Amino acid sequence: MTRKLTVLACALILLVSGTAFAAGFNIYEAGAKATALGGAFTATADDGSAIFYNSAGLAFLEGSGLSMNLMPILPTAEFTGATMPDGSHSSAITKDAIFPIPGLYYYKNTGDLSYGVGLYAPFGMGVAWEDPATSPGRQISYDVDLKTVYITPAVAMKVTDNVALSIGADIAHTEIALNKFTAIPFGGDMALTNVIDAELSGSSGFNFTPVVSCMVKGPGSMDFGIMYHHEKTMNITEGELVMTNVAPAALASTIDAQIAGLGGNKQYANTEFKLPHMLSLGAAWQATDKTRLEFNAVHFGWEHFDEIFLDFENDALDQTIEENYEDVWQYRVGVTYNMNEKTNILLGYVKDNTPQPVGSVNPMLPDADRQDYSFGVEYKYSEKVTLVGSYMSVNFEERSNIVDGEHASYETEINPAGSYDSFAHIFGVAVNYNF
Repeated sequence: MTRKLTVLACALILLVSGTAFAAGFNIYEAGAKATALGGAFTATADDGSAIFYNSAGLAFLEGSGLSMNLMPILPTAEFTGATMPDGSHSSAITKDAIFPIPGLYYYKNTGDLSYGVGLYAPFGMGVAWEDPATSPGRQISYDVDLKTVYITPAVAMKVTDNVALSIGADIAHTEIALNKFTAIPFGGDMALTNVIDAELSGSSGFNFTPVVSCMVKGPGSMDFGIMYHHEKTMNITEGELVMTNVAPAALASTIDAQIAGLGGNKQYANTEFKLPHMLSLGAAWQATDKTRLEFNAVHFGWEHFDEIFLDFENDALDQTIEENYEDVWQYRVGVTYNMNEKTNILLGYVKDNTPQPVGSVNPMLPDADRQDYSFGVEYKYSEKVTLVGSYMSVNFEERSNIVDGEHASYETEINPAGSYDSFAHIFGVAVNYNF
């Protein structure tokens, strides 16, 4: 049992790092209009959310503006366990949840120089399973919540009438909380019995990295854009692990002794997790007077996330964990149709590839390749106010951690074998006000 509790202490810090490392926890929906266009916005970037998608676009906006966006995400996931010899299988479903994603932007074009600042959340999500005490994956996670907020000030300048460059800084902060059980066989039937309910929470300091971008208007009916947000290393110091004894009475004193042997029910550790760079290459074509098409190829640099070092106060618990993530490309297409002088119809499609190896697929992060479909309406309410409404469906491919009949998980002892089927709704509303 001592070995099981030592593994618990190490694994908890690992899981804190792991929640952010996948396309499933990248949130590219930083503005309602861009979301309606499938995020294909790098060569357009014509509202305040340009600060995320391509801040060079600020140089082509007029006057001053405030863009207020809210993108609620409603995710669901189901787990179906591997079929047992008697034909039975375990199953689980996540709790209903809504994650409101903000996008707040201000910009000003002075004529010679444009500048702005944005607040948005490009990484973060939560997965909470129903009936946590009996959930098949409760020894990995039954509830995890990650929040990463970026504040980005940026300046943009035209170097010619048709070419603009921009530079800025991504200032980021992360908070995370994770809950899981440790369970052991116990009783006459040796049923898996929860003995420890563990909660780990922590937050990072502020991290500063550069963001640069370029926009080219023309030639002819073509526009081009490039944006780059640099990778980040978020440091969590003194993350707090609290272990609560939930064992049956017959085991309670033994579990108390084991926790005391680890140094008590509270443990502290330092670790870090890395967020990928984001590079978007965009091209837009004004196909007709009413129809504009845009294509973006977006690269996420996850390959540098190859391992995590866990630094405990108790050096005996220090551990290096291999992760082996891969770089991935997303492909995004957006269509704008100008219905009349006040109304644009917006459509989008996304092909999104997961960087997560099959060994990491688990109840905390059941990520998979996906295809997204979106639409929306942009309505010019007045000379100063534009309104946007959008919707995106996120369709995950079903994914299993069983490969060629073998359990491929990195943690076969506690990670249930089976498959995951996930889906998410993303709604969006925006009010853009020009001064």
